[in-house]
Amino acid sequence: MKPQMWTIAVTTAAAISAAGCSETPPPKPAVEVVEIAAAPATDVAATGIGPLLQALSAAQDEDARVVAVDAIAALGQRALPAYDALVKASADPAARVRWHAARAIGLIGEDAIAALPLLARLLDDPDPIVATQAAAAIGSIRADDDLGEGTPAADVAAYDAAAAALVGKMTHPDPRVRRAVLRALTRLQPAPGRFAPLVSELLADADPSVVLPALHSLADMGPEAVPFLVKALENPRTRYWASVAIAEIGPAAADAVPLLAAGASAGGTEERMQSIMALAAIGEPSLTAVSEILKALDAPEASLRFAAAFALGKLRAKAADAALAKAAGDSDPLLSSIASWARARINPADSGLVDAAVGKLSAGLSSTQPGVQAAAISALSDLCDDIDDATEKRLAGDFVRLLSSPEQDVRDAAAAALVREGPLAVDALEQALTNAEIRGLAMEILTAIGPVSRDALDSFVTALSDPDPRHRGDAAVAIAAVGPAAADAVPELLKILADADAPPGLRYAAAYALGRIGPAAKPAAAALEALTSSPDELMATVATWASLKIDPANTSLFESAVPLLRKALRGGKDLARLEAAVALGDIGPAAAGAVPLLELVSEEDPLPTVRAAAKRAIGQIRAGERPAGK
Repeated sequence: MKPQMWTIAVTTAAAISAAGCSETPPPKPAVEVVEIAAAPATDVAATGIGPLLQALSAAQDEDARVVAVDAIAALGQRALPAYDALVKASADPAARVRWHAARAIGLIGEDAIAALPLLARLLDDPDPIVATQAAAAIGSIRADDDLGEGTPAADVAAYDAAAAALVGKMTHPDPRVRRAVLRALTRLQPAPGRFAPLVSELLADADPSVVLPALHSLADMGPEAVPFLVKALENPRTRYWASVAIAEIGPAAADAVPLLAAGASAGGTEERMQSIMALAAIGEPSLTAVSEILKALDAPEASLRFAAAFALGKLRAKAADAALAKAAGDSDPLLSSIASWARARINPADSGLVDAAVGKLSAGLSSTQPGVQAAAISALSDLCDDIDDATEKRLAGDFVRLLSSPEQDVRDAAAAALVREGPLAVDALEQALTNAEIRGLAMEILTAIGPVSRDALDSFVTALSDPDPRHRGDAAVAIAAVGPAAADAVPELLKILADADAPPGLRYAAAYALGRIGPAAKPAAAALEALTSSPDELMATVATWASLKIDPANTSLFESAVPLLRKALRGGKDLARLEAAVALGDIGPAAAGAVPLLELVSEEDPLPTVRAAAKRAIGQIRAGERPAGK
């Protein structure tokens, strides 16, 4: 698993196209109704749940059934009288109803333990969202159950069976299911003696198509996955893969340092190298392993020497300076460059060492080997805090030229370095906008840099008149990234918005940019509000969102905004989901109907930024629902 060299959270104007998507993939065949034990009997009349059950029974369409199930789910543990109705709903032909029902069963808590076999079967549902909510429900039931010495053996067996079913889905093809399964397993807390061997066997599978998805999910879980991975480090068959995942988790995996230190000097070359790279990714806690890493600096294998020099530099290990000085004089130019870089990292105040490292690494930019070029770019970028602005601007020009490389790794490394340079790269990137070969990538990088690309705003505005609609759309998205400081672009964006003959995607991008500019785009408020009732649902969605960004207090839009934003939230475009979550949070209590979907997104969205935005939105909505002072 190779870490992505750079990530740019940008999109074309069609990013908001999630608005027309369904909450889940097209409906699948109904789940077979299964026999399941009944929950403890409860007096329905005494709980006042009767009207809600009647509403669910009378619901004639999918939306009505979802609303009824959510109303029951809002009762939490008090929804127990609806247990049978929820079990029935979990076999509904509509996937949306099934996952809302599974969620509601989980919210009942330990009193719904009888549903564990049903929920385990729902892990096989053809719709991945249903499977995620089944896993989450299993975890919710266990989290509410205070197991102890008096726990019935049947309950313990039920949880063990559920844990086994969850482990079986750790390699599910959908990452959302994998994350939900792993999260549920942390709640079930199966006995390490039974669980660790299952994980070890999974990671020991020789087929990368099986291992890599599980590793991605483990890495995405962060600290929660560390106990699993530490245990896997103890097994020589799984040490390599576990250290790969730990390297992605980074500092949060500090508990793995002792075993990684041992792995740095034991085992095969690949295992040792990956242990060293994981120690480098963890950072400062790995300083206790410097003596083990130093051993690899003298290894006969070149790959180990390179990894050791890199790790010692990342850790700024002062105790390694003398050994690195020797390596800097090595006849191998790559080792010499890495060691020189490491010494510059360790001694940032020594301008001689920094200059020497920059000189050696700059030479690597002209290498005929793409791997050397990419490594040199990344290493130079890592020194950006220690070199003067003039040198950094010169390097920015070099990196921009490498955006034309035929090698993807080189282009990725150059783009990542330019994003890191931020404002010092803007001039070189703005000049690149005149180069047809790389102007698209340059615009993306400027977008990723965000508000500090304000100095290139004039070029963005000029690009709004480019003959190529795609480039015009990219310019609008770049203006959006500048945000409120891009108020000067409002007139040109408004022209695009008013042009009914312009490509739809371009108009969406213009509306999006106006929304990101916010209150400073007030001259466009009337035009946007008029478009909130457009027959083009996507345009109506973007215009509604933008109108709320320009005038957050416009409560007249709330009623129409929430359904549109819900659709955007459940779509396939990353930026659309992010902005929809933020907007729903801004709306506050009036968006309460979106909470179940926000909860799902906060747990299962592929992007951490979207999950975090959904979690914040839930807090904003619920905070507004509380009485003052509560």
